[in-house]
Amino acid sequence: MTRDEKIEKLTEVLSVDKVFTQQAKERIEEKTDEQLDYILSPIDQCIYLEACAGSGKTEVLGLKAAYEICKWQSSQTGIAVLTFTNEATATIANRVASFYGKPISSNHFIGTFSSFAHGYIAQRFGYKFYHIPEDKADKSFRVVDSDISPYSNQWLENYKLNFPFPKQAIYASQLYYKAICKDWFVGQGESANSLTELYNSAECQQYIIEIRQRKNASYLFQFNYLKKQIKECKLKFWHDGFANFDDMNLIAHRCLRDETICHYISREFPVILIDECQDLSVSELRILSFLIRARTTVHYIGDLHQAIYSFKDSYPEQLLEHLTFHRFETMHLSQNFRSTQKIVDFSRKMGGIGYSISGSVESKCGDYNCCYVEYDDDEKDAIIAFTDTLNRFDIPTKDAVVLVRTQTAKQKLSHGPSNDHKTHPIINAIQLWQQNEPVARQTALSLLAYQLQRWIGFHGKSNNYYYSDEVCTNAVSWRLLLKSILVELCSDSVMINMDELTYGSWYSKNKERVISIIAHHLNTIGQNIPEITIRTPKGTAKLPIYPVKLTEDEQLRVETIHSVKGGTFDAVLLLSSPDGRGKTGFWENWLKSSEESGRIGYVASTRPRYLLCWGVSNLSDDQRRELEGMGFIKLDK
Repeated sequence: MTRDEKIEKLTEVLSVDKVFTQQAKERIEEKTDEQLDYILSPIDQCIYLEACAGSGKTEVLGLKAAYEICKWQSSQTGIAVLTFTNEATATIANRVASFYGKPISSNHFIGTFSSFAHGYIAQRFGYKFYHIPEDKADKSFRVVDSDISPYSNQWLENYKLNFPFPKQAIYASQLYYKAICKDWFVGQGESANSLTELYNSAECQQYIIEIRQRKNASYLFQFNYLKKQIKECKLKFWHDGFANFDDMNLIAHRCLRDETICHYISREFPVILIDECQDLSVSELRILSFLIRARTTVHYIGDLHQAIYSFKDSYPEQLLEHLTFHRFETMHLSQNFRSTQKIVDFSRKMGGIGYSISGSVESKCGDYNCCYVEYDDDEKDAIIAFTDTLNRFDIPTKDAVVLVRTQTAKQKLSHGPSNDHKTHPIINAIQLWQQNEPVARQTALSLLAYQLQRWIGFHGKSNNYYYSDEVCTNAVSWRLLLKSILVELCSDSVMINMDELTYGSWYSKNKERVISIIAHHLNTIGQNIPEITIRTPKGTAKLPIYPVKLTEDEQLRVETIHSVKGGTFDAVLLLSSPDGRGKTGFWENWLKSSEESGRIGYVASTRPRYLLCWGVSNLSDDQRRELEGMGFIKLDK
């Protein structure tokens, strides 16, 4: 089939019985042969579309979905188009709508993988295995946030793990299962701790030994007992109609082990298209494997070189094994519409990509498409040099970004609590918490922790909310405690009313209540607040309370690498940590394409259109030669 025949076939199907705009027609005519081949590919065959960065895969997915929905004959079955965030869902839905041209019937579904697995599988059938009797009206699960504070939600005491971990109470809401490890974890994300590791820790084992000696019973609290208590704790939680986010995938998986349910879902959705497939977790792949065996056709669209969510159990090796086992056909999108050829060539080399990729963007920075700048002790020196380069090539600050590996690094460079904020940390923390923005709330937590450190006298690092194991067992529990205190402080109508008040009058009204709330929460972790007197800092008592401002209006934007995945900028400064202790944040590790650190570096380095700059600390001559051998030009400070 010629290119013109492909375009004609696609246009003919999409224009039946609806208004087909000239703009939609032009967008189809712009598609490459690779894109057209995938859009017209068989819908009854499992396909993996390997799409390089900037290849327009979301546009292609939207067009493919619209094309297949137009041809769909059954009103009882449908196509599911899945992704992983609400923002991505909205983008895909808009792309489908722009080609489809009329409302999509309800038998089809566009949404997140979680909403699909939870809504169509776990909530519908989970009660049969883990939940309440069939004669009860409400058989649904109430999804409970794993971060919910047990201090302000006393009902969680009914679902506490019956095992004596020292200084740490564990609740069913915090427990989740990692399929790849075959172990239970407490916490979430990168802060999660394996219960096996907690049990085997020196602190826990010593504590158990002391209990056994005291009770004169050497058999107490064996590991099998822990596993039994975990099972009982979670089953009670589920039976009463509660589950955390991760539980819902586990419940969905259990439902699909029932062949009747599995074939029912497969008949309801015989076709599933998944965007950003590299973000699929092991538990999500297990769910899809059941459906594939039940004759659901699955299309994966993504880029394994952008798999950077190992903390949520997403591993490219697992996906590759899944693709091989289920005999997926592989297709490619190998044209990058985002970046210049020099940026494309560099990122392809660092990602270890074996096939050619074409860049489509003309350079506006001459030879400075890929450059590096060295800094000594302060990363802000690299930012200054980067900003000068933006001005040199007439790139607006609003179209550029500084990327860092961690939230701590981001806070340090952009929004960390200033000395002004620390003059009245409690007041400013309350103000910031009410703004209900991630950065503001992070700063609020840090300010509260700073004040507690001063009052109690412990030592903690500012880059981890002043956490100290002298005060709390782990950093997650510490942050939950800080959050609980702020939530209660901000629930007091008198305390949050700062209109026309001076700092002195606010302290006079609220100091006793502040101390009472903080003391109550500290008592829950076995800490006492000393006798203190809250005074207005010298010279501020008569000053009116002013609103907190975190950033300057024209400050260069700072983001984490994970937060900009899928984004595009005219220019990117990727800041390396000073040395190898930064692991996934150190530039030499970004060149290791077979490891997650390499994929993290790849994601960051494929974001810019015109200018990619790495900020690195004090290189040796060999290191400079290595970078320059990769195509980098040194940027003078």
